[in-house]
Amino acid sequence: MTSKPTCCQFTTTSGTKLHYNLSGTEEGSLIILLHGLGGSSETFTPLLPYLPLSTHTVVAVDFEGFGETPLEEPATPLSIQRYVADLDDLITSLQNTRRTKTTTSSSTKPVIIIGHSLGSIVALQYAAREPRNVVGLGLLGVGRSASHIPAVRDRMLALAKLVRTQGIEAAAELAMQTNFPPGKDTLAVEREEVRRAVAKSNPEAYAQVCEAMVDQKHQDPDYSAISCPVVFVSGRGDTISPPLRAKELAPLLRGDSDIFVVEGGHQPVLSDLEGTRRAIDGLFNRIGA
Repeated sequence: MTSKPTCCQFTTTSGTKLHYNLSGTEEGSLIILLHGLGGSSETFTPLLPYLPLSTHTVVAVDFEGFGETPLEEPATPLSIQRYVADLDDLITSLQNTRRTKTTTSSSTKPVIIIGHSLGSIVALQYAAREPRNVVGLGLLGVGRSASHIPAVRDRMLALAKLVRTQGIEAAAELAMQTNFPPGKDTLAVEREEVRRAVAKSNPEAYAQVCEAMVDQKHQDPDYSAISCPVVFVSGRGDTISPPLRAKELAPLLRGDSDIFVVEGGHQPVLSDLEGTRRAIDGLFNRIGA
């Protein structure tokens, strides 16, 4: 395997034909990349060259209904727990396969997960569920359950309705505005990148995830079960997940955590790649990756 991504597919227990890209070395421990709502594995393309590809296997995942992973069962609503279960299936499969192919100790090491927004929610849920299998978390624009917050619940349900009535382009146009600080002279190319990414999403999947994020069944995990090092990356002008959210979450974790405030809004990889790289480097240094 080389630094050039290899396209792969894995069928999970739920039947999801999960698409993911592999980069790095076949014998390294796993780094899992999880995108946000309306994103895909391409979200992390700018960051990929700065990851330790010579010593790790990097797995960039497309959640069901996003990127190259199709929405398999429109009649079965998506849920955060379904995404977590799919991730668990994938990680288990990758680790089991590597155990049969190599005798190196790195093949059995716990994983590092880097998640953006929705991806950070899934990462935290998985880490609380399988704390011994996660050695570090990098959380960009961190999210958590908002099912108990009426204003957020109303906003997300309205966004789901918008997509179903006006199409995914309406959500794409909205994301161009909400993902960046108001009043900032953001480069047009950054806004267009977000619009393009969201516009490629399956409309029904997008709507269902909006609903899932505020569904009463989606509750915060037991954060105290997470003992690995955690790095939060927050955009200074992020109105979706302001730095305060990371500051509120950090004390709930059992492990050590650092908060890096970078320039821009809810898309730190696009707005401040260098700042994001430094933050993630801090995570790797802390865990000796």
